[in-house]
Amino acid sequence: MFEYAPAIALLPFVSFLVALSVGNYMPKKGAFAGIVAMGGSLLLSVWAFLRVSGGEVYNAPDLYTWVAAEEITLQFGILIDPLSAMMLIIVSLVSLLVHVFSLGYMNDEGETGLPRYYAELGLFSFSMLAFVYASNLLMAFMFFELVGLCSYLLIGFWFRTESAASAAKKAFLVTRFGDYFFLIGVVGIIATFGTAQFAGEGSFPVLAEHALVGGEGSIDTFLGLGEQAWVTVLGLLVLGGVIGKSAQFPLHTWLPDAMEGPTTVSALIHAATMVAAGVYLVARMFGFYALSPTALGIIAFVGGFTALFAATMGVVKDDIKRVLAYSTISQYGYMMLGLGAGGFVAGSFHLMNHAFFKALLFLGSGSVIILMHHEQDMWKMGGLKDKAPVTYYTFLAGSLALAGIIPFSGFWSKDEILFEALHYGLGNQPLLLGAYAMGLIAVFFTGFYTFRMVFLTFHGEPRSDDARDPHPVGWSVKIPLVVLGLLATFIGFVNMVPVAELLNADIEFLHQWLDGPEETITSVHHYEELLHNENAAHYVASDIGPYLPGALSLALALAGAGLAHKLYNVPDPEPHTEKLGSIRTLLKHNYYQDEYQVWLAEGVTQPIARAANKFDQTVVDGAVNGISSVSLGSGQRVKRIQTGIVTNYAALLTLGLVALLVVVGLYGGWFV
Repeated sequence: MFEYAPAIALLPFVSFLVALSVGNYMPKKGAFAGIVAMGGSLLLSVWAFLRVSGGEVYNAPDLYTWVAAEEITLQFGILIDPLSAMMLIIVSLVSLLVHVFSLGYMNDEGETGLPRYYAELGLFSFSMLAFVYASNLLMAFMFFELVGLCSYLLIGFWFRTESAASAAKKAFLVTRFGDYFFLIGVVGIIATFGTAQFAGEGSFPVLAEHALVGGEGSIDTFLGLGEQAWVTVLGLLVLGGVIGKSAQFPLHTWLPDAMEGPTTVSALIHAATMVAAGVYLVARMFGFYALSPTALGIIAFVGGFTALFAATMGVVKDDIKRVLAYSTISQYGYMMLGLGAGGFVAGSFHLMNHAFFKALLFLGSGSVIILMHHEQDMWKMGGLKDKAPVTYYTFLAGSLALAGIIPFSGFWSKDEILFEALHYGLGNQPLLLGAYAMGLIAVFFTGFYTFRMVFLTFHGEPRSDDARDPHPVGWSVKIPLVVLGLLATFIGFVNMVPVAELLNADIEFLHQWLDGPEETITSVHHYEELLHNENAAHYVASDIGPYLPGALSLALALAGAGLAHKLYNVPDPEPHTEKLGSIRTLLKHNYYQDEYQVWLAEGVTQPIARAANKFDQTVVDGAVNGISSVSLGSGQRVKRIQTGIVTNYAALLTLGLVALLVVVGLYGGWFV
């Protein structure tokens, strides 16, 4: 079967070509080509999943050789192991449901440019799937960039609208800033290890582990750094790209503006493609990061801070999509916290759960927008609960998962992340304790803004004519919501760590799955050994159980939801956040991060650039022009003897001969 693995990504690429070339002549403008392609990708992904569950790992690193040099060979290949097999199913399933949902969201409104839309969806899905099973870091970087390009195209789908075009450019530029460091990291890893392979005996994580932990061989470092410090630098350089793509502080500012694109695009970007790509890359390279306690600590702290930072901003947003946008930033912060805390399974688990419940919430908000005749302000909604029961109950399932309410999926993964942070933080990692505290406080804010959104949107009395007379939604909208609603409700049962601990039962299926065959670098036991090795990350676990941390987190989530219920689950709710005064102003302006970045560009970067340009024009160009003026001046004078008159040349030859004879006559003895 693995011979057909390239088709997992190539099928949506074919749909891209079909929609782009003949989409105008097809039913639904090329939508069915994308649906068929993504259905095929999903079936092949499930097949690959089953083969991997049977103990096989497909690692073909040399399918295509791009560069072959004496010391370095750069190749394209495919790696399908437990981690990538899981992610392939997530991406292909969510993309398929987004294609189906688009039939009702895009086509029924007489939208123009639909062939371009479906072509870009196909290219986006191709890019992410190829990124997921890339066998090496260079190939991953290339498709990482293509994912960014596709997000730019889709965010700016309505490019005739100034705000959409501006949001697309902002997303492209901010993420490019992070990817600049990622590229330097890729070059540094290849220069250091001579390879960019993720897995196998000759891969860079294994070579780094042999040098730092096993004492086998050494690492060529740069800048006078030691081996451990150099591995940390390389990991942090790659992390720059992750922070940009996964919208972590301070490169998170592009994501809320990305709501200018279609809601279906938001669902795909936030749940399974662009924003997920960064966190997936950290999970993919976890064997490398496990060698650096400094890198892991930074990852955890950035994640914990981002989780809290974004959650506070979600409290005051009135646009339903922007609430979900800040929720996405916060939830990916939790994933980073989990991975930085040594919880490879916990971070990967939340990546899976979040993909389903966030796709559900965004598509649910798309259904609400259809109901509301494309109105997005929650203060103009209300009373939709009884008029759209499928949308309401599926949206409620996603909200319960997002808030981390038991037994919905988000509870199991979010609490496992917090448990891992506390588990190792109390051991000997005080930085993790700070990250844990921020993540724990964010739980309360998450419960509050999530149910504030639910109550303002669906409960109470209708607060506008659109809410009193909602537009109906069709089957293409309801089916994806039902599928994702079931997943958001039940998928968390694949890894119930607290229950497994309590009952002493073997129900941690995801741990067993990701442990995988011994030859894959994604082995859970392998990571645990690295984390506890005295030469690696020095993670010492504290002696605590998961019950009390889980109960505390659940209590905070319920407290946040309860406060939202008290304030907003009333017939005529009031904008209570206005009572926050200057704090609300600060949160509404997103802590003035956009203004700060504009000032940084205009007040710092541009003056430095102008000064450098002036230095170049005066000093550098002056030196160059001064030297050239000497050459030009002497040339101007010498060329005057080139008259083109034969008699002049004869006279010069004669004078030269006479001068030579005079010199020889006067100094001939000296020459002898």
